[in-house]
Amino acid sequence: MVAVGVYIAALRSGMQAMRWALAAIFTGPLLLPLFNSHKRLTLRRARGRSYGLFRP
Repeated sequence: MVAVGVYIAALRSGMQAMRWALAAIFTGPLLLPLFNSHKRLTLRRARGRSYGLFRP
């Protein structure tokens, strides 16, 4: 069930969804902190270093 949620979240975030879903199948909920930090890094890379996370 975690793999489906991670797959959908990765699709919505523009990341490689199948890779994250496969990782979630093998690790389960232990993957969630790694996924969240990778999502933040991907967002930061897309917006640039000087852009704040909570700016409109």
